Amino acid sequence: MVFNIDEIGDEGLNFKTRKRKEHFCIDQADCFLNKDVEIFGVLTRLNEEVFLTGRVNTVLGLNCSRCLEPFTHLVETKLKAHFVPLGDKSALAGEVELHAADIDTEFYENDRVDLTQSVRDGILLAVPVIFLCREDCNGLCSRCGVNLNQGSCSCAKEPPIDPRLEILKTLKEKFK
Repeated sequence: MVFNIDEIGDEGLNFKTRKRKEHFCIDQADCFLNKDVEIFGVLTRLNEEVFLTGRVNTVLGLNCSRCLEPFTHLVETKLKAHFVPLGDKSALAGEVELHAADIDTEFYENDRVDLTQSVRDGILLAVPVIFLCREDCNGLCSRCGVNLNQGSCSCAKEPPIDPRLEILKTLKEKFK
């Protein structure tokens, strides 16, 4: 997904591509790409600056945070990035103050813009903070580990008492 900036005309460059899921290196045990990634976008150029707008479609495989069951999550997200030439590397060595506009700014070298990192970031930003297979997921029993979505368990509904605090229960009963 590398574009030469000389290919971007005055009207911009429309593109549509499908990249293999292995290209983006999203492959953890609880979050991985299930399907190849479709990217639709427009690259526009203003002097040396390149702007990307578009969207990404794919499917992620996740494990539910409550019940640990695997499920799929459809990703349909927008892309937006601003590319500028790398320029002088020594200027980047010290501390730099970032502004809100700098968050979407990326660098390119040798008149070639690589969209791989922007697409990968877009996919990962679309991942929910808490992965839930469904909104009303009951999770696992904290005592026996039974998946409460598939049935109930015979554990007591009263929460377990920490053995270090067991003495307080006897004191409570004395004051009744």
